[in-house]
Amino acid sequence: MFELFVLSAALGTDLFSVAVPIGMNKVRRLVIIQSAIVFALFHIIMILAGYHIGHWLGTVVEHVGAYHIDWPVASVQNFATIIGALVLTGLGANMIKENISGQEDTSPGNPLRGGALIMLAASVSIDALAAGFSLGMIDVDLFRLSIILGAVIFIIALLGLGLGRKLGRFMGERAELIGGIVLVLLGIHILWTTIY
Repeated sequence: MFELFVLSAALGTDLFSVAVPIGMNKVRRLVIIQSAIVFALFHIIMILAGYHIGHWLGTVVEHVGAYHIDWPVASVQNFATIIGALVLTGLGANMIKENISGQEDTSPGNPLRGGALIMLAASVSIDALAAGFSLGMIDVDLFRLSIILGAVIFIIALLGLGLGRKLGRFMGERAELIGGIVLVLLGIHILWTTIY
């Protein structure tokens, strides 16, 4: 149980670092709760998918022989991480553009709606897919894993978005600009560390 809590908290660190700057974008409480649910569901889906793929690969390795599965796992994770970094950079750039152009935000919480929310949730839950690959090689209670991971990710998302919302009120009109800059820098940093 303790190990699952630690794993879940570790998987939520990326989400927290992204949620704070996004929360600065005038996000409503209802949007925060809905988004936290989506983030939790995506983490559960990713880790279960990774688990079953990892379990299947483990079975194949046992039957076929001493093949390494590190290469495909690393390649999938790197590709997904690059996509996620581009999504973050794009969201940040859009927040900066809207703030500089002085557009009125008629739909508060825009980065957390529709396709943008789905892409964001997928990008921050990629680590759960990679963790699932590893868990697929050992015996894990999937129901307990899903409950703990979902609850921890939900709380982390609430904390991150809520903190960002409070910071946004404190910083005023430039909060969206600062949040956008942070997201762009975060995306560039992830791209740089993944490629190099």
